[in-house]
Amino acid sequence: MLTVVILSVAAFAFALGSIAAISAVAGAASRWPSQMFSYLMWMLVIAGVGGILISGRVLRIEEETLVVGAMSEAGGTIIAKLLLSAVIGVSIALCVTWILLSRKRKAKDDRFEQRGLNSPDDIMIAFMVFYVAFSILPLIFGKSHQFHVSLFYPFFVFTALFLWMRLSKVDPIIVIKQCLGFIVLTSLVVAVLIPQLAVQPSYVGLIPGFNSRLWGLTTGANSLGSVAGVLLVLEAAEPSARRWLSNGIFFTAAVALVLTQSKTSILAAFLGLLIIFGYRLVTGFQGKKLGGRNENSILIILIAFFVLFIAAASAWVMFFDTSVFTSLERNLDSRAVGRLATASGRTWIWEVAVRGGMENPLFGQGLGFWSLENRLRWGLLGAAHAHNLFLDVFVRSGLVGLTTLLVFLYFVFRYSIRATRYTHAGSIALAVIFLVRATFEVPLQPNAILGAESMAMLAYFLYVIDRGAKRRDQAHEPAPRPPHFLRAGNFR
Repeated sequence: MLTVVILSVAAFAFALGSIAAISAVAGAASRWPSQMFSYLMWMLVIAGVGGILISGRVLRIEEETLVVGAMSEAGGTIIAKLLLSAVIGVSIALCVTWILLSRKRKAKDDRFEQRGLNSPDDIMIAFMVFYVAFSILPLIFGKSHQFHVSLFYPFFVFTALFLWMRLSKVDPIIVIKQCLGFIVLTSLVVAVLIPQLAVQPSYVGLIPGFNSRLWGLTTGANSLGSVAGVLLVLEAAEPSARRWLSNGIFFTAAVALVLTQSKTSILAAFLGLLIIFGYRLVTGFQGKKLGGRNENSILIILIAFFVLFIAAASAWVMFFDTSVFTSLERNLDSRAVGRLATASGRTWIWEVAVRGGMENPLFGQGLGFWSLENRLRWGLLGAAHAHNLFLDVFVRSGLVGLTTLLVFLYFVFRYSIRATRYTHAGSIALAVIFLVRATFEVPLQPNAILGAESMAMLAYFLYVIDRGAKRRDQAHEPAPRPPHFLRAGNFR
């Protein structure tokens, strides 16, 4: 009886605390609406980085196998869940506050209204439709009906970010660069102070003697590599006002990227930088404007070069065992590696993904397809996903999910092309990074909002949403540069 009373009182106190917290967030959002986007972004970063830091993770090699141990698993898990709960609670409160906020107040502070641009409702709706098709529909119509709370709560986080970005007086790219820079810098610092938490030892890389791999405060080296690569390209496209700061960011991101030994991220960042500097060579470093026809020709040339490069690289990987992608080979079970003939392991995973998707082609297999039990049965212990965005979406959510993904990416690439002139091809460079990673990794993971990979994805999407919105008076013109007090050059 006493236990029931205590639990009832605790539940009541928790409910009162939740109501008070939601009220406090709603009040702060009503008073300081221009700061909410920044606060939520920083909450995501702190929760993600903090969860890794307090986990007590230890990276070590035992019998030539990487082992990820933990020294404070229980306490770290509780604190990590509390951080995640705070993010979810604030996001839900912000979504509710947005509904209650007057239309006049929102129109007054809307950064798109102030610049004479249409609100980016189309791309935001397309993402939410994709989210529902990827996460919710397979839960109902998929072959397996595995449930997890992560299928639902990211919807509110993404919604809050997309909505409150509109009211941010600070250029979103400033906030994004600060968040990415924080992840990279803290990862390097922790690698020096607590190497067992942040550095993978005895890694067999392409460069002889270079046998350590930087994980930093992320879930893996590839995740940190995606963040460092995006930061590197963003700094090249939107350099900070202070020269020393810009050089420092560029150097720090480059060092972190190399230390991760993430081959896909290094390749993607190289192509992104090549596009930016190639565009500047053609248009002039001062950013002189070209006519629409000339600009379109440049874009066609850049995109054609990228497509040819990917085609050549894919043929190289498919028909020659070059061991370029040894990072994946290291993660696979040895039984599967011995049977692989091509692509250093990816073709086997892709074959499994295609076969699984075809068993339920409309709605896919659902969340449980890449479960530990299935991976052990296939001999693919390290393959937590399809290592290809489109196949991963197909196997989990079928043709319905894949179709909604393609529709969303159609809007993303339209925004990227519209933003080209005013980002000096930075939007195209990030599109290339996304596509390279989508070919060999899964950069878009809607159910993992705290991962560094998700932060890199958000950086690209929010960047092109803000820069690629349509003008109201000229529907096909790209977004103008923000006012001088909003520009990314004011990055602090």
